[in-house]
Amino acid sequence: MNYLNKKVLVTGAAGFIGRHLLDALDRNCAEYAVVSRCQFACPQAKASYVGDIRDQNFLSSVMSIWRPEIIFHLAATKERTLTLEAFERSIDTNLIGTLRLLFQAANIGTVHKIVMLGTGEEYGGNLSPFREDMREQPVSAYSQSKQSATQLAQLMARNMGLPVCILRPSVAYGPGQQDDMFLPALIRALLQGKSFPMTGGEQTRDYIYVEDLVEAIVAAGVCSDSSGEIVNIGSGRGERISDVVDLVEQMMGVNGLVKRGALAYRIGEPMDYCLDISKAARLLNWRPKISLVEGLRRTIDWYINSAKT
Repeated sequence: MNYLNKKVLVTGAAGFIGRHLLDALDRNCAEYAVVSRCQFACPQAKASYVGDIRDQNFLSSVMSIWRPEIIFHLAATKERTLTLEAFERSIDTNLIGTLRLLFQAANIGTVHKIVMLGTGEEYGGNLSPFREDMREQPVSAYSQSKQSATQLAQLMARNMGLPVCILRPSVAYGPGQQDDMFLPALIRALLQGKSFPMTGGEQTRDYIYVEDLVEAIVAAGVCSDSSGEIVNIGSGRGERISDVVDLVEQMMGVNGLVKRGALAYRIGEPMDYCLDISKAARLLNWRPKISLVEGLRRTIDWYINSAKT
């Protein structure tokens, strides 16, 4: 990808996907600055800004100083419950924070591409495979706020000419992910010999290895035909969770720790989750390269090696 000497800004840079994206930007010779809510080590960044995207003065300062050409907006809070507090936090960060970021980007006059992440969960209870032209059915505070941010971005693309596109990834996984996600929590529990309670595992999920997802993000950053577009990024396959757990157990040589059926399914939880990724192939010339077996092998090896250090 042609990122040589391009000025890039990455929000949510300290997160799981953000850290992998920075590695890809290094490989593509980008000149980038990072935004995060806490200080983190990033020696390759040309500038590091610590602050909250909900803070308009902070965003204005970052934009006027760095003057980015490309923005990757990854910052978000993931509240998957249906409490009032979850909705308030999600709307505050994922919608209002995005609103302020997009307006600052529009005002600065240097930005020619914004790539922001939505989520495949926005499709909710639709019949899979999910297509970008489906009406969304959010199932949590997180997906509701992301769907609202998606509509906001499309409005600003149509009516203000803002060059923003929205990628909707499926369930990302890979090395370095936090234990608040299913696969890393499972792998770490098995490594530590701990019991792992779960649902019956009959639901399907579309898993995308993080390096494949990052390749799509990087491709979208230099795609001139994607403004206002929603693009699904996934494997295009729905895998039954119980089967994935079986595979992890076999690869790790561990049995008897997973307690299937110990937990209830979440209210409104999508039981069939798979993305149609034909638009990504057509628009971004992107296809996933890493199979689930290979991705799990790399991920498990990373956790095993991390446990040794």
